[in-house]
Amino acid sequence: MTTETVLRLRTFENDPALRGDIEALERQSTGKIRFAARDLQTGETVAYNADVKCKTASVIKLPILVHTALAVQEGTLSWDERLTLTDAEKVGGSGVLTHLTAGLNLSLRDACMLMTILSDNTATNMVIEHIGVEAVNARMRTLHLPITTCFRKSYAPDTEASREFGLGVSTANEMCDLLTQISDTESDNASAYMQVLKMLGEQQYTDTIPRLLPASWKYAGKTGSVDAVRNDVGIVTAPDSAQVALAFFCQELPDVLWTPDNPGMVALARLARRLLVAVHA
Repeated sequence: MTTETVLRLRTFENDPALRGDIEALERQSTGKIRFAARDLQTGETVAYNADVKCKTASVIKLPILVHTALAVQEGTLSWDERLTLTDAEKVGGSGVLTHLTAGLNLSLRDACMLMTILSDNTATNMVIEHIGVEAVNARMRTLHLPITTCFRKSYAPDTEASREFGLGVSTANEMCDLLTQISDTESDNASAYMQVLKMLGEQQYTDTIPRLLPASWKYAGKTGSVDAVRNDVGIVTAPDSAQVALAFFCQELPDVLWTPDNPGMVALARLARRLLVAVHA
């Protein structure tokens, strides 16, 4: 009988069978897995192809949110600034704003919340229109993330720069670094990062990282999907406050499947459990 479930990050050093299990999960995914995971108490990290550039899909909305929160803290933006929904801004995919009436007036905070917890593409475009992709990318450089880049709005035509990766590009290592930064309660930016974490904690798409984890563990994160991609990045917190940052990417999926049974999502969920859950009978 199970008596205890412990949050503990497995690494190649403390779990010699781990690499083989990851390779098996990658085969099950039918795609290419790249990930980084970090114990936020000790800094201990495990990584697998974590410097390979990945299509972020909607995971790039986390950098957009981080920049916005930092700009609010600095006083160059306000959460209460108003954004107006227009028919021209409406796009398809995830979200609800495309179904609502033009003229709807939203605060910047509300637009960011929709962008984050419902991955609302129209809300994302409204935020990008307001702050600009250049500001987001410049911010990522100040946070020592040289690769992480937002290229364009959702559903906008690709440019030469965006053609390979679409909406954005990053690596598992860089997204893990970003999660580590926003988890730092001693940072000068802690108040901004608390706002980010609060929004991430309301995430409505929970079929990947938290899928097979104990119900008592909390997840705060951002998913991202396009036809051949399933990604999830976030922070998992156990009841004893132990935390792990996870940046998971599954790329080059050969089949299009828009259900929770997508083998990439299932494999990443199993990976999270394999890395984190130590069960003692």
